[in-house]
Order: sequence, then structure tokens, then C-alpha cells
Amino acid sequence: MDFNFYQPYIIALIVGITSGFVGSFIILKRMALVGDALSHVALPGIALALVYSIDPFWGVLVFLLSAAVLVWWLEGKTKLPTDAVIGLLFTASLAIGILLIPDTEILESLFGEFPRLSVIEFWFFIGSAILLTFLLLKFSQKIIFYIISPELAKAEKWGPRINLLFLLIFAFTVALGIKLVGTLLMGALTIIPASVAKNFSRNMTWYVVLSLVFGGVIAVGGLFIASSFHLLPGPAIILLGVGLFIVSLVFKKG
Repeated sequence: MDFNFYQPYIIALIVGITSGFVGSFIILKRMALVGDALSHVALPGIALALVYSIDPFWGVLVFLLSAAVLVWWLEGKTKLPTDAVIGLLFTASLAIGILLIPDTEILESLFGEFPRLSVIEFWFFIGSAILLTFLLLKFSQKIIFYIISPELAKAEKWGPRINLLFLLIFAFTVALGIKLVGTLLMGALTIIPASVAKNFSRNMTWYVVLSLVFGGVIAVGGLFIASSFHLLPGPAIILLGVGLFIVSLVFKKG
């Protein structure tokens, strides 16, 4: 088996499943546009990593996790909604990132590439995705409770902490997918699978399960199309997802 050939598809599958899972909560929390904005916060991290000859993934991860903590802190201090806070960070980060990223790296940073990782990086990637999925499963009931009754959840001691945990999981998931899909399009990969699943689902369980399934199908299928027609993977993945969403409208319940 040629590991280098299959590696991008394994990464796409893991990214798609994790993004679909996180996205199911994002849609319920009405934060669909937040994922798109949050992914742009990674641009300065990519730029600084390139300047100092570091793997851009680490710059992305540090900036996104820091942004998640900052958003959580600002929410408590300013009482602004999450989308407003992230919108402010998004515009500043996009401007800084575009100014700093070398022209030759802009396309891959914005629209993704076929990821090639070392063995250690690959297993770190897989382990991180498994950990994120485990944490979402473990705390799913509290996250859903926070989504349904945020004020009631905030009255509990664990309320603010569960919101911070969710934002960190969300940010980490976006960081994992940016290399594949790019900063401009990664947010869409957290939104589209769950949106497709919602049109097919009859209950909450099927909604979450189908979000995972469609996330994997869209990411792997889009990567295959990109490889076959020599396209950038990000746009191919997202357009496949949009196509599936249009098809899902025919099966929408109610």
C-alpha cells in the first residue's frame, strides 16, 4: 500500500467526520457564519510561521486556540454576541494575514492543498481528531443544554467552562482542516455536512450521525474530484458539498 497516495484521503476523511460532528452543534447554536470568520483568524499564524520557517499548522493552531479564548473572554466582558466578536477578529486577521503572506503561498493558504505530513505529524493529526470527537461525545449533553438554554447554563458553575471547551474544540477542528480546505473555505466544511444532514434527518440522533457521514463523504469525494481534474482541493470539496445540499432539498422533511 502506498502510504503517500492514501494519506491525503485519510486526512480528508478524518477532517470531514470531525468537521461534520462539530458542525451539527454549530448549526444548532446558530453560529454558521462564525466558522467561516474564525478560519480567517488563522492567516496571521500562517504568515508568521512562514516568516520563521515553521510548519504553518502550528501557527494556525496557536492563533485559533488563542482566538477561541479571546472570544470567550470578550463575550463575558462586552456582552456582545459571538458572531460580532469573531467578526471583529476576522476583519483584523484577514487584513494582517494578506499583508504578511508571500504571494507564492497565498493560493494554498486560502484554498487548501493536498496535505503531505510526516509520520509523527500524521499520527498527531489522527490522535487530535479522535480526542476532539471523544470530547464532543462526552460533553454533548451539556453543550446541547448550553445551546438550548444559555442563560440557565450560565447560572451553573460549568456553564462558562463548557462554552470555552466548545469554542476550543471548534477552533482546533478548523485548524486541522485548514491545510486541506484553506482559510477561506474551511468554515463552510463545518456548515455544509450538517446542513445536508438536517434535510435528511428525522430526529437528533440521525442528524448528528448523518452530519459525520456527509462530512466524510464530502471531504473524500471532493479530494478525489480535485485529484482527478487537477484542481485545488478546497473549492472542489465545497462545491461537492453545495451540490449535495441542493439534492438534499428534495428530501427535506417538512
